[in-house]
Amino acid sequence: MKTNRFFMKYAALAILCSAFAFTSCSSDDSKKDSGQGDNPAVIAAVRVNTPAGRVFYLGAYDKFPETLDYTTMTEIGPGATIYSYGEHPYVWNGTASTLTKYNVSNDMTISSADALSLAGTGVSGTFGPPAFVSETEAYFFALNDGKVIKFNPTTMSITETIAVTPLPFSNDAAIKTATYSSYVTSAGKIILPVAATPTDYNKFLQYAQIAVFDRASKAVSYVNDSRMSMGYYTFAKGNDGSLYYRPSRETALSLDYSTVTGNPTTSGLLKVNPNGTFDPNFFVDLKTALNAHSVNVVAYVHGDKALAQYHDNTFTAPAKPADWLNVPTKFALVDLKTLKVEPFTSFEQYGTVYSVGTIDGVEYYGNISAPNGKFSLLKQNGAADFEAISEAVGGSLIFVGKLR
Repeated sequence: MKTNRFFMKYAALAILCSAFAFTSCSSDDSKKDSGQGDNPAVIAAVRVNTPAGRVFYLGAYDKFPETLDYTTMTEIGPGATIYSYGEHPYVWNGTASTLTKYNVSNDMTISSADALSLAGTGVSGTFGPPAFVSETEAYFFALNDGKVIKFNPTTMSITETIAVTPLPFSNDAAIKTATYSSYVTSAGKIILPVAATPTDYNKFLQYAQIAVFDRASKAVSYVNDSRMSMGYYTFAKGNDGSLYYRPSRETALSLDYSTVTGNPTTSGLLKVNPNGTFDPNFFVDLKTALNAHSVNVVAYVHGDKALAQYHDNTFTAPAKPADWLNVPTKFALVDLKTLKVEPFTSFEQYGTVYSVGTIDGVEYYGNISAPNGKFSLLKQNGAADFEAISEAVGGSLIFVGKLR
């Protein structure tokens, strides 16, 4: 099978964005009050490299056009994480700790509506964009500080700062646990997968972990599973809505440069229940199925098949850990019931491919480094079936969503 490279620094942002691309209903009156339109609308965001750095642009359409040209879009600025909830696009600027809400009119004009600053809340460090529950309830999670910030998306005002149990080892420089993405479930919980970026490779954590926020009790608990070592800070999403705790390249890398033996696999896949527990009846060791040296990540699960990125059993770790991420990897589809493995070549013509959003239950992907130099918006039609529906001109896609 031909080797591929799949850099998750791009995928992390995109998968994070897709986690918040929910839809909800608003009254006609609220649309009029907010300046929103009522015609069907989808949005697309692109990232453009300029001599001064990256600049982000946002466009709105009744349907995705064949060409997405950033010169016809609204400039959002540098350092933006773009996503949507309900009727509005939102832009999170982590550097400024500011969340800006935008309107989209019937003629697809984009305008800023309001902004919320977290600068006065006393939170520090890096944390991800918010989890939206409803038009009036959303949360930021600064778990390294032991704080959850509750706010009202309609009024864009902070309603409560909640003290919670801090994330263990988040302030330990040798381990550096962190959360980023948050997932609202049907059981009144918000779940955040926990990851780590160890600087001491012997201290990678030998358990899976999720942070579970109970909206009723306003408490955070940390749930562990010893069937695998610590994974990634976004879930792999199943096309049926299931959430999977997946392997992390940081843990796989750590094991290659540590003296640890006898640890749980770094290549496992767990299913997470809506109530904030790990499914005791589901576990797959992908390393065994693939006869791999290590599994670096699982991009998605479609039906019973998981797309795994891995180093095969001929892999030898480079002398320098800094070179580890530059070694080409392979892709394969693994049947989670039979463990049958199928070669995967669907991304080869697109270069590096990453998720940019979910619309009506369907995943969409962007790309960089295509052999033909094109940036595409890809629609997923099956486990290995992707359709290019738009070409982005001048910049790569980072998010798509549906507003109404």
